[in-house]
Amino acid sequence: MPNSILFSFRRLVVMIASLLGFVAIVTAATLPFVPGAAPEAVAPAPVEITAETIAAQRAALQKEITTTRAELSQLPEGKLDDTALRLTQETALLERIDNVYLEQQHTLQHAADLAKEAAEVEQRTQARRPPEASLKPPYGVQLLDQLYAERDYLEQARGWLKTDVANVTASLAEAREILAAKERTRRTARESLAKAADQSIAQNNLRLGELESRLAQETVKVREQALRTLKLQQSLLEPKQALLRPSFDWLRTHLIVADEEIAAARLHREKREAELTVAITAAKKEADQASRLVIAAERRATTANPTDELESRRADRQTANLTLGVLAAQQERLAEVEKISELRRRVLAGVAPSLEMRGWDTANREELARLEKARTLQLADLEKSRAELQDLQVRLSHGPVNGGAESPWLADRIRHLQAWLALGDVEFSDFENLRTERLRLKEELGSRVSSFSWKDASTAACQQANAAWNYEVFSVQDQPIRVKTILAVLALILFGHWLSRRTSALIGRTVFQRMGLTTGRRAAWQTLSFYGLFLIVILTAFNLFHFSLTQFSVVSGALAVGIGFGSQNLINNFISGIILLVERPINQGDVIELDGQVVTVQELGPRSTIVRSEDNTHLIVPNSRLLEQSVTNWTLSDDVVRKKIRLGVAYGTSSRDVDRVLKEVMLGLAGVNRNPEPKVRFSDFGDSALIFEAHFWSNVAERHEVETELRHRIAAAFAKAGIIMSFPQRDVHLETSKPLQIEVLPPKKD
Repeated sequence: MPNSILFSFRRLVVMIASLLGFVAIVTAATLPFVPGAAPEAVAPAPVEITAETIAAQRAALQKEITTTRAELSQLPEGKLDDTALRLTQETALLERIDNVYLEQQHTLQHAADLAKEAAEVEQRTQARRPPEASLKPPYGVQLLDQLYAERDYLEQARGWLKTDVANVTASLAEAREILAAKERTRRTARESLAKAADQSIAQNNLRLGELESRLAQETVKVREQALRTLKLQQSLLEPKQALLRPSFDWLRTHLIVADEEIAAARLHREKREAELTVAITAAKKEADQASRLVIAAERRATTANPTDELESRRADRQTANLTLGVLAAQQERLAEVEKISELRRRVLAGVAPSLEMRGWDTANREELARLEKARTLQLADLEKSRAELQDLQVRLSHGPVNGGAESPWLADRIRHLQAWLALGDVEFSDFENLRTERLRLKEELGSRVSSFSWKDASTAACQQANAAWNYEVFSVQDQPIRVKTILAVLALILFGHWLSRRTSALIGRTVFQRMGLTTGRRAAWQTLSFYGLFLIVILTAFNLFHFSLTQFSVVSGALAVGIGFGSQNLINNFISGIILLVERPINQGDVIELDGQVVTVQELGPRSTIVRSEDNTHLIVPNSRLLEQSVTNWTLSDDVVRKKIRLGVAYGTSSRDVDRVLKEVMLGLAGVNRNPEPKVRFSDFGDSALIFEAHFWSNVAERHEVETELRHRIAAAFAKAGIIMSFPQRDVHLETSKPLQIEVLPPKKD
């Protein structure tokens, strides 16, 4: 017992010393710097977080962890009291602080590496060398692909770092909130120490609060350091891209496609083809074996419970066939990659015409879309196969059922799935490589097909014009009717029309005038002669171009349909007029509301309806509009309409008196109908008034006069009854804490 008391007293002394040291450090860090003051009054500079500082802190922390673990080990086995719980919590907090220190060390090391990298980038930027001096020959497609890969990585890193900076910023804000909460808890525990009856519990709470606050402080530091590191890494992207861009542009302009590089690519392709040939041969044997196993399983179908084996064997056969298809597709894809490489070399060398490269660009974009769909299907298939393999492996790990031997077909299925997944990963990698090649071809084509060439443009224009000139519009009786034929017929008809008109005018001035015909008869015969001459021109044109009138039956039918569509509005309005006359929803003399305007119907015509507005202006309304749109007819069944007058009275007025006065005024006017009876509605409590609505019925022709007279009488009745009509009111408050400044300015002179 004395030893435990002595041990507790020693722990108390250590905790008090630690608390005093922590308070001294915090107080010293918050003291202002006073120039010329005594050395003890000067606040010490904050300790810079370095690798040596963190190492020293970790060494001191390890001593604390060792001491706490020693105290915990001295407790009796299996005893769970407050002391054991406190020591366990303290050990866990110290270990978490140590983990944070370790994370700080890693972050500092990363920051140091980035600082070295930043210095190298700065040095390369200041002593920038020309691309031809910095790049190592040979200047071929392989070197260009390396620059492509570096550029693409920098572009992807920009997105990754943006996401990481956002995540670390959010975690830093959360860590600061946690630190503020832990500091409040620590201060509360320190205040409770002097007032607590049980000092040991209060001291334990204070110790845990200090450790949690320390953990939160170190977490904030590591988050701040991580954010600075990420921003430093972000700032290096633009200089790296600036260094890479000249080399990339120069190499694309001065690319040299050497025969050695082409030979090496061909050798690599031949090696890959040989590997695929061997793999296809093995896959064929595997497929034959899978088919034989399926046949054997089908023969055993009469035995007990053969379903699982038969389905597994059939799945193996399908997987083997799919494997054969994938290997054959990979073999074909080698030729496709070789073709793309050849196109890239021709594009980069600038030996292909722009028109041809435009065709390549269109085909390449279509292939990229197809590749994206195939890639999506491949991913889905791989996910499905992985899920099946995982289920089979779980089944295999549980052991054989009922103590029997494991079925061999289960192991075969797992083996086939593993081989299929390995092949699928290779296939997916091939997809990505092919997609990368096509994306680079797309970029390289995009930088060249946009250049304008008069020769290519004129050639394309001539080809398009020739194709349009000889385009077959339609055929009649197996005879093509081309654009050039139709245009020639139209040209002849136009010329014949002009010639017929001039000839008929000449005949009218000479022949018909000499025949003594009157002016009207001469004009009529002149028109008939024009029609006859023009008909001869049309028949001659048809005959010259081997047309017959039967060949234009389709065209004449289409022309009739076109005329029908063109006149559909006229027919629609005519039928609408008939419907209006039959149904009579609108009659002559009705007062209707159309597009928010009150008008009177004057006349219902076969195509349109004439209405007159209150401004005595007439509007021509198509009949279809009266049927297709909503129209309010005020006088369809009778000429009585309901109107309302909205008004407001001052607060404090008796609402019953207002109701009574309004009813008396409305009943006292002869223009207001007694049936239905006029009503008063207490509508709302407004901002500055009590809102009432007076509803009454009157003749539609007298509605404006009745409204005016009612307003006059309501104003007189309210004045007689002492009811005040309200108006908007506002309270103005002046700040009078200091005198108001008033200035009198002289009037401005003109």
